Amino acid sequence: MSGLNFNKMKKLLLLLPTLLLFAQVNSQPLPDSVIARYNSAQSAEEKGRLLFNYLDKVLSNNDSNFLSKSIEIQSYFTKLKDETGSDITGIFIANEINNNGDYSTGLNMALLILSNVEKRNDNYAMAKTLQVIARCYDDARNYDQAIEYIKKAIPIAIEMNDKTILSYTYNSLGAIYAKEFMPDSGLFYGQKAVILDTELKDENHLGFSVSTVAENYIANKDYDLAMPFLRRALKYAIVDKSQQYGTAYIYNDFAQAFQGTKQLDSSNYYANLAIPICLNKNYKEQLLRSYEYLYQNYDVTKQQNSINKYFRLAMTTKDSLYSFEKLKNMQTLSFREQLRQKEIESDKIKAEDERKQNIQFSLLALGIVTFILLFFLLSRSMITNTKVIEFFGILALLIVFEFLNLLLHPYLGRLTNHTPVLMLLALVCIASLLIPAHHALEKWATKQLIEKNKKIRLENAKRTIEKLGHEN
Repeated sequence: MSGLNFNKMKKLLLLLPTLLLFAQVNSQPLPDSVIARYNSAQSAEEKGRLLFNYLDKVLSNNDSNFLSKSIEIQSYFTKLKDETGSDITGIFIANEINNNGDYSTGLNMALLILSNVEKRNDNYAMAKTLQVIARCYDDARNYDQAIEYIKKAIPIAIEMNDKTILSYTYNSLGAIYAKEFMPDSGLFYGQKAVILDTELKDENHLGFSVSTVAENYIANKDYDLAMPFLRRALKYAIVDKSQQYGTAYIYNDFAQAFQGTKQLDSSNYYANLAIPICLNKNYKEQLLRSYEYLYQNYDVTKQQNSINKYFRLAMTTKDSLYSFEKLKNMQTLSFREQLRQKEIESDKIKAEDERKQNIQFSLLALGIVTFILLFFLLSRSMITNTKVIEFFGILALLIVFEFLNLLLHPYLGRLTNHTPVLMLLALVCIASLLIPAHHALEKWATKQLIEKNKKIRLENAKRTIEKLGHEN
């Protein structure tokens, strides 16, 4: 019996590593291929792109429980203390929560993530977060705040030279201007997005950017100009099955345009096409649009039963979207974020002032050390020890290094994304350039000092001989 137990224990111990590996793989919410590519990525930006594209293009289209799966993925990265993975997944979750009508929770999540990515200076994550924050404000119909945040993403996209993010940003800005009934500004940005998407051959996003141009024509009541753009946008959206939100949006754009031209049957037709998509995906903001167009159209034709039905549905949806508590919470979050941004701005100004002051102190110290060195070298009556020159030479080297560090630190931070290892390597490179220059200068100064000391000794010797001659 004891021998049998020993054999069982031996087999169990042999199987234990396999069982542990199996459990680890099963608890892993991402495919091995995605994790392998993520781990081999060289920068936070590369990791962020890979992960966001997987979440947006693969997971959301192939998994009906993609939101709960995304939360598992975020938990996985949080346990690994991987801030990049956790924040990128969080951005995606915040965007989907907003799409489902809870823009207050989405905004709260996105603002917390913005604080994290700003500290890490992660440009890709920052641009994505700003886009989501703008969408939350947009869906809450706070267009001024939406414009303010989406505009912040433009210089980041330009600095990254990322035309895809820039196109998405221009498109969002154009769409918001259409809702604000500022079609001149909206057309400007919408057309810029179309140009970039055409250049990139991004047919998936062309459905959005082309429809944004149409929406601005609708805002300007140029319905005939809007129609060809809407038809073109719908073709792109239907081809890309993943763009159900875009398809519902364009159907509602058609409903709005046909309502403007008094073709109410066509308007009703497209509003009814949008409703099942919105109900299936819980796109409450677009669902509200469909119900509003329908009850407004039936109001014109005096169909009371239909008016009552869709007005009631519109008000129920509107109450769930724009409740007093949600709007109050949005205001609180906005106020908190304004205070945080002011604090960041104040800290930046303070840090910049301190850096300028430190540079001035370094220059002052360098000037004093240089003066002392020159005094020792040029003094005609003082014999100086070479060790004094060596001491002041090292001191000057340290001051020059600190001065360059203070001067170049902001630029090195941007170039290295504040990665400690890269920052250290950059400073080592600067030091490796300074040390040979210091040795050459020290050698020259020592030579000059030796020659100066020889001259002083010779002159002293001559004076002593002359004095002895006079005495004799």
